Amino acid sequence: MEANRFPRLVMPRVVRVNRLFYTSVYSEKFHADADNELLHIIDGSMRLCLDSGEEFFAGKSDTLFIPHGVRHKDIFEISRGLEIFHLSFKWKEADRFFKEARPDCLKDLPSKDKNELLLLFDMLRLDRYDLPENLALADARLGHLLGIAWRHIFKPDREVRENDNYSRMVAFAHNYMNAHLSERIDIDRVAEYLKVSRSTLLRAFRHASGMSFNSYLCSIRMQQANNLLRERALNLAECAARCGYNDPAYFSRCFKKHFGFLPKNLK
Repeated sequence: MEANRFPRLVMPRVVRVNRLFYTSVYSEKFHADADNELLHIIDGSMRLCLDSGEEFFAGKSDTLFIPHGVRHKDIFEISRGLEIFHLSFKWKEADRFFKEARPDCLKDLPSKDKNELLLLFDMLRLDRYDLPENLALADARLGHLLGIAWRHIFKPDREVRENDNYSRMVAFAHNYMNAHLSERIDIDRVAEYLKVSRSTLLRAFRHASGMSFNSYLCSIRMQQANNLLRERALNLAECAARCGYNDPAYFSRCFKKHFGFLPKNLK
């Protein structure tokens, strides 16, 4: 019965993959693309203004969808710039999906799915697209991403999981950990901050993220390390300390375990 209600989706086909530094031309007049667009913000912030009058804000690490043929402007502060990871794609399911999904629908995902999406974007950005056949891998990664979004948009009860107490608890814990990454963080300290018991917080992470507390914390630290190393403003030891690792060698081993390669091999 569930299989008939949620049939297997047709895979998308990636047309173009670009890392773009937006110029003012994107904000000067309405424009539209013949293909569906996915915009993942690497640096900066923007306001997506649709011809219909709707507006959607997105900041660093946020993602927006733009359906094919929809006229829009990309408003951003010219002096600060805007760096975007941009995918254009064709998808047989697009009309059905975008009938229900808002451009900023990924903002409402639970913490577990958001972490999974960030890892997918990391992999998409690390992949090479110099050969046409390499786009097949991008198709698979985008299909994975859209499957997560589809599951969220068309879930039976249609209720946003942020109303769940455990999901809210993990969201607050995430914000606290992200703000104190350079410090010693453990489950007891976070539980004390949230004024809940240690066991309650452990259950919250298992329920809302599907991860243990330590795995979740490691994921946050690795994402921050990846961002800092890509900016190339800090050396390895400084980056390790900023992310809560006193031993650069141990940090490098953790980084390799998480991403599959050493920090020094980051392109």
